[in-house]
Amino acid sequence: MISEPEVIPVLPLVALVGRPNVGKSSLFNRLTRSRAALVDDTPGLTRDRQYGTAFLEGRSFRVVDTGGFEAESPEAVVQGMREQTMVAIEEAEAIIFVTDAQSGPLADDWVVAELLRRSGKPVICAVNKAEGRNGQEMVGEFHRLGLYPLLGISAVHGVGMDGLADDLLALLQARGIILPRAATVMEGVRADDGEIRVAVVGCPNAGKSTLINRIVGESRLVVSDQPGTTRDAIDLPVEDGEGRRFILVDTAGIRKKSRISLRIEKYSVLAAMRAMERAQVAILLLDALRGITDQDRRVANLATEAGCGLILAVNKWDAINQLEEGRWGWSSTRERRGGGSKKQVQEQLHLALPQLTHAPIVFVSAKSGMGVGALLPAAHQVWQSNRLRISTGALNRWLMEVTAQHPPPRQGGRVVKIRYATQVSINPPTVVLFTNREIAVHETYRRYLENQLRDHFRFVGVPIRIWFRASTSENPYVTDGRSSS
Repeated sequence: MISEPEVIPVLPLVALVGRPNVGKSSLFNRLTRSRAALVDDTPGLTRDRQYGTAFLEGRSFRVVDTGGFEAESPEAVVQGMREQTMVAIEEAEAIIFVTDAQSGPLADDWVVAELLRRSGKPVICAVNKAEGRNGQEMVGEFHRLGLYPLLGISAVHGVGMDGLADDLLALLQARGIILPRAATVMEGVRADDGEIRVAVVGCPNAGKSTLINRIVGESRLVVSDQPGTTRDAIDLPVEDGEGRRFILVDTAGIRKKSRISLRIEKYSVLAAMRAMERAQVAILLLDALRGITDQDRRVANLATEAGCGLILAVNKWDAINQLEEGRWGWSSTRERRGGGSKKQVQEQLHLALPQLTHAPIVFVSAKSGMGVGALLPAAHQVWQSNRLRISTGALNRWLMEVTAQHPPPRQGGRVVKIRYATQVSINPPTVVLFTNREIAVHETYRRYLENQLRDHFRFVGVPIRIWFRASTSENPYVTDGRSSS
């Protein structure tokens, strides 16, 4: 049974709630001292609940950013955002109701205010964008909402943070909740380094949010048939049945550059790429009904360039009978429904993504849950490979064997010798080979060494980087006549 653990159990949760485009994400970034939430003038940018650890005037708490609350919209995505906001209100110990001084109280502000009154939770009414004389004058308009304490702030410029800290501390203390000091929290965060970051990536509408909701075991992310529903890169902590802790990162679908027309989508793609750079493992979610696409290849290459380990997850596998003939190389309906279909898909994936033949392939249905339980164990296996360190002795014994079987090709009629090998880093595993002369090793021989290294030491699902460096000394610990130490 997978459950969501508390990263730091003693921290109370504070929810940021309000209508679209009032500055909740800007306040989230201000409180967490990060740029985790996307910020833009476009309403409705945030859609899912985004959690983080806040640091305010020497105190710490958990904070959750929510999508803009719109009372009347019938759109499915907006309804999902409303549901996410309601869940955040329910689980929070206190609410910061964020409003906009530039617009004054609007109809949705009144709806949210009444909702918060009925919740019975302590509320601070933070009138954002109140910088300057005009902004401060508009703060008084919000007294009509009847929510107190009320104060003017500017999330972008940091105005009013002292007052916000004082009001929040007083509200929580009235309920017997004491915010811990930030130094204590930071020590706890640094001590907990056993979490595995797993980014779920793929094309739009492949089912990434549905898959993460299935793994987490609750509806944490807004799901819609409309491509591009996810915009932020959302971090979700989970724990598997073995007690291993993961951070699942839902990312926006990465489109072709020619189709990235909206500024928001460009930000979303950058957030997805940044998520892959921060992750140790990526799950590339493929649509079984669509087959492998050029865009899937691009996303796979981006993950490899970022140094991620990679798992190929073929989604919607329970809809196998809907596949068109020839989509994965099947020649008949009987063959498509036969027991060999998975093997044929694996062969097609290896042909389409020859650089990823080492990646585990998992067949899943995010909607029904079929096969989803295999993903976290596979992610753990790939994570272990990404952290694998090979002793120098073992690495050089391997090098002697593979170069004896297949020596490096000559260059200019001269023999090329690879004298020595050492692993210089992990995440991804990186090996430096010292040679007797400056050479430009042919890609074929580099790939040979990579495949032999992967097979011998059982690297699963991770890119391996091999560098060549010239050394004039026979002593493996000396390069260019100088000690390497």
